[in-house]
This record gives sequence, C-alpha cells and structure tokens, in this order.
Amino acid sequence: MTPEQIREYDSLCSLFSRIVSAFKPPEGLTVKEWAEKYRRLPQGLSAEAGLWRCSRTPYFEEPLNAFTDPNVEMITVTTGSQMGKSEFELNVLGYLIDQDPCAILYIQPTVEDARKYAIMRINPMVTGCPRLTAKVLDVKGNRDTIAQKTFPGGSLTLVGANSASGLSSTPIRVVLADEVDRWRESAGREGDPWGLALARTITFYNRKLLRVSSPSIKGESAIDQAYREGTQELWCHQCPDCGNWAPTTFADLKFDYEEIVTGGQTVYKVTSVNWVCHECGVLASESTMRKQPAKWIASNPEALERGHRSFWVRGLDSPWQRWPDLVAEFLRVRK
Repeated sequence: MTPEQIREYDSLCSLFSRIVSAFKPPEGLTVKEWAEKYRRLPQGLSAEAGLWRCSRTPYFEEPLNAFTDPNVEMITVTTGSQMGKSEFELNVLGYLIDQDPCAILYIQPTVEDARKYAIMRINPMVTGCPRLTAKVLDVKGNRDTIAQKTFPGGSLTLVGANSASGLSSTPIRVVLADEVDRWRESAGREGDPWGLALARTITFYNRKLLRVSSPSIKGESAIDQAYREGTQELWCHQCPDCGNWAPTTFADLKFDYEEIVTGGQTVYKVTSVNWVCHECGVLASESTMRKQPAKWIASNPEALERGHRSFWVRGLDSPWQRWPDLVAEFLRVRK
C-alpha cells in the first residue's frame, strides 16, 4: 500500500470506530457513577485537577442521583459561591452526551456568558474526556464550536436568557439553567425566559429540568422561589453532643475577632469561630463539624409527588472556604 492509501485506510478505520461506539448501549450508570469513572478536571482551570471524586463535595451526590431518578422531573439547586456547582452541572452534561443523548438547552444569563462558558468550561471538559472528545461535533463536522454542538443521538445549544430567539425554537428534552438569579425578568418582548424554555419541553414525557444558582436579594430571588416550590431539602450536620440534625448557617456561628487599624484601614483578625447547636447549646469547631455525619433533610417532601426536588447548601460547607475567612469578609462588608 502507498502512504496515501495507508492514511485513507487509517481514516476509514477511525471513522468506523466512532460509528460503532455511537451504537453501544448505555452502561446503566448514575450521573455520580459516570463522573467518578470518566470525568477529569482540567489542569489550570480547576482548583483540584484530576479524577472527579464526589467525596470532595458530598452534598452534590444526591442531586446528581436525582437526575437519573425517573420519578424526578425538576431539580433546583441553591448554593453559595465556591461550592463546585459548575463542575456539578458539567457532570450532568457529560453524562447526557455519553449515556443519554438528546436535545439539550443550556441557558446562561447572557449570550456573552454562554459563549464564555462554552470556551472556558465545556470545551476543556470535552477535550479532557476521551469518551466525549470522540463524540462531540458541530453541525458542520468541526470540533469545539461555540454555541452549537452535536453528538450521536443529540445536540447541545447554548443560549443567553436575554435571547428570545434562542429560547423559543425547536423542541428540547433537557434544560440546564445556570445562575438564574442573574437573568433578566424578560427575554425582550417575549416574556419570562424560564417559561419560554419550559414550553420547548412539553412534548417530552421524560423531560428533565435543572436550575442552579447562588441566591440574590431575599424576596426577589428566582432560585429561592423555585426552591420553595420543591422538596426544600437542606444539607444538615449532626451535632457532636446531642445528635440533633441542623444546617450550618451563618446565624448559628459564635465568633471573636480583633480590629486592627493600619494605614487608615480597619482589618479584622478572627480569633475563634464555633457553631452553636440550637438544641443543646454546645460549641463545635469547624474541624469538628466537617467530620460530623451530614445528610439532606426535606421540609416539603410532598413536592416529590410533583417530581420536584430542591436542594440548598450553604457556603460554610464548601471545602475551599475556611470559616474564619468567611467571617472576616462578613465583618468587612457588614456596613
């Protein structure tokens, strides 16, 4: 064979391999299982590059499992900043592309946000995971396009919540909505962006709807309203003394600090931070509470009958934020 024939042969073999792999049946994994088996966090773009491990952010295990629960149609996740919520959403997206391909709509607050997210987060995820790299193509067959990606059995469309045209066209089975508290109330003259996206899913009996956001102003927060419509699950820790289960809220912290004035500026040095149990009044340190058992507790479980699970995890549970740092920031901005 000539060198040219060898190259053509190799190209055909590669194409045939991709076609065959597209027809392999799904492995029957949950999103968590898929992420721990195949997901790689890219070097330089993640705080902790390498294999995904749900044990690092255990509060996301149940929301991930809920996505493959046939009894759950809608999932709402409310978190603080630096909680790993982007990686949580990317796990769901990667799972869909590889295990449950379909038409997916991914909504960011603006069109520019959608473009940046595609370049900075989705493309590195795809190129860092061989199973996804072999599948993700755009409509022209070129890899790593911006707002539209195709793969065997499905497609991904990234839009901004401010783009009415992007929210009201072809049918969609899965809607992923990011930072909904940053969305405009109306997509031009068309009305509520979430309502427009919802309308595209009504023909699917197995639709999935995921909303994720940090909350904004109390009483005006869209994610807070969505949370109240669901099962209202809080990530709770067990008291090391009496065994009561409760969330670690900022209001339950008792802290001491010193004010240091330097160069005309006040700097706060936090000398101690402890969580106070509502039931027995025991003081527990951050290191103690991080070792305590934790679980989701729902205050509105009846919402599961409507297929809506909602979760709320506080910033104090982030593995990347120390309590003294959060208290110091609170003291700095409290006025």
